[in-house]
Amino acid sequence: MRRVTAAIVAGLTIYGATTACSQVVISGRVRTASSPQSADLTPVGGMFVYASLDGSGSQSLGSRTWETEPGGWYRVSGSAGRYSMVFSNPGDGIRPAILTNIFTRKGDDIDVSPHLNLDYAVLEFKGWDTKAAHTYYQPFTARGRSITQVSFRLATDGVDGQGPGGQNMLLSIVEVGPGKPDTWKQTGATMLVRDVDTGGVKNYAYGAGWNSGEAPTVPGRRYAVRLTTEKSDGSFQPFWNKAASGNGCYREGGAPGSTDGWTGNDMCMVIGSDCDGLLIPYNKRTLKPYQDLDATQSARKWSQTYVAQGRSLASVILYSAWSGVQPGLFRQRAAVRVREGGPNGPVAGVEKIATGNGMHTGDASWGTCGAVYSPGEVPLKPGKTYAIEFESIENIESLHDYVDIKDHPTDVTPAFHPYAKAAPDSYPKGRAYQDGKPTDLDLDMQIIEYDRDLPQWNLAETGPNLIANSSMDRGALSDDVKAFDGWSPFRVKPETQLQAVADKWDNGNRLLRVRGGGTQRRVNGGIEGKAADGGFVTEVAKVAGSQTYRLKGRVRSSWPVDDKHWLAVGIDRTGQTANPESSTIEWTYLPPTHSLWTPYLSEPVRPAEGSLSVWLRGYCSEKSGFPFTADFDDFELRQVQTSVSEANSR
Repeated sequence: MRRVTAAIVAGLTIYGATTACSQVVISGRVRTASSPQSADLTPVGGMFVYASLDGSGSQSLGSRTWETEPGGWYRVSGSAGRYSMVFSNPGDGIRPAILTNIFTRKGDDIDVSPHLNLDYAVLEFKGWDTKAAHTYYQPFTARGRSITQVSFRLATDGVDGQGPGGQNMLLSIVEVGPGKPDTWKQTGATMLVRDVDTGGVKNYAYGAGWNSGEAPTVPGRRYAVRLTTEKSDGSFQPFWNKAASGNGCYREGGAPGSTDGWTGNDMCMVIGSDCDGLLIPYNKRTLKPYQDLDATQSARKWSQTYVAQGRSLASVILYSAWSGVQPGLFRQRAAVRVREGGPNGPVAGVEKIATGNGMHTGDASWGTCGAVYSPGEVPLKPGKTYAIEFESIENIESLHDYVDIKDHPTDVTPAFHPYAKAAPDSYPKGRAYQDGKPTDLDLDMQIIEYDRDLPQWNLAETGPNLIANSSMDRGALSDDVKAFDGWSPFRVKPETQLQAVADKWDNGNRLLRVRGGGTQRRVNGGIEGKAADGGFVTEVAKVAGSQTYRLKGRVRSSWPVDDKHWLAVGIDRTGQTANPESSTIEWTYLPPTHSLWTPYLSEPVRPAEGSLSVWLRGYCSEKSGFPFTADFDDFELRQVQTSVSEANSR
């Protein structure tokens, strides 16, 4: 086997035409493990979903995962191309997920179902503490370098259950050590959880967030979430499940009849960290959405400055409201620009269009607007200040003729009304700007970045090579191949010569060859030769229709492609291996140069039936002249990488 190091040379690929306006459907379910060491997956509802195509001017597609059956389900539809997607709900305390390299083609209806990458998750409610306590410690093993989200669910709020009252609570992270938990060292700031009001039918999630780096951890070490009441005499009762291993959570300051100590139960809680190649330098830290609208005003353009930590922008999600006398928020959009240094600086990278996503009652709209970026679309420098700018792009064409449910006509005024961060959340390193003028507040939003540079990310692969004997090193050498390890010969023209040879010019490297055309031997004063049309095929089973794959290899021919000679690599999404003339095979015709090894790299392909087949073919209709040979070597098939966690974690 010889690895290809030369630049990729494109060939002519023949298949059905794909245009920019071809529709595709992307749907799926967001899930995570229901408890530590559990193989069961629990759907996660209430997450905002945004999908953006590559390139400047891409208008995002928006959806939300269902809380009802089928739980965690979403659906978006738009033009074909390469998408990046974000799954996040900054106000619900779940670590977001980002997928990239989602390649789609005309007519695709595909499943994209991310599993959330969490440090700890117990989402099943099989029981609760029947005795209230003041403080609980839930141990976990850190996977990332800092905690960014914690959420929890309580059986009662410790005040009046499902009544109207509630209480503030405090969240912090401590490192597990010797002695009792109240002696363990805290890492990072204590975060306030406002107005915890739960019990009975009020089965709400509460929690807090941290910006990346604010609650530092060391991957592999044991830590604990400390949850307590703001008042020294407060108490509450958490949901929990029997611990799969270990001592579960620790209870402290129990009510009469209860005892302090290890409970043998794990709290119903979700903990997320920077373990997935992503950073959140600007997070929603007080998890109360739609709180402070009075602090801001409706305007056409708002910006927020912040200090970058990562190498490129991944996603922005802004909480906002829109005029009630305008079309609903799903038809409201804002251009998103990243400016260097501040609101008046030069634009960095590409401009995207964020779309609204949330609630529209007919005379009011509120929710979020967001956009997603593939790695490198907006390069960033850690430690440098940037401004995230949102500017409404609505106009007379998009706003006219609308009348709300109260018969109020549209005001035809492009504008939106962002929420300010809910107290006590703030961002001291930046501020919000209205139409370029500074304010004394910060916008309620979440900014996600890619931790590292990811050059040529569109070519990223993951997992093993799925082609058996891809190097052609196994199998008997032969000038008339009847069978070959991993590959099946086929002949469109019966006289085609198929060979397995050792390349005498390449240290005996083995390869597969199609031979035809003339020979160098003279017979009775003439040239002896044969036409050729045939090659080799292999089926790759156990590939998933929900994933895309990329084929690469190298080819060499004694003739450049013309009307009488060509070499072709084909991929059949159906996996059939019986008919080389099938219309389901997508052929790429190579090479543009002769006698040199030429790298081959396919476009991403998605299997149709759970398997696909790879075809290697040579064709020669000329029986005289220089001999025709078509050589094939080093063909590999790997899954396209959509998650940055493997390539981008430190």
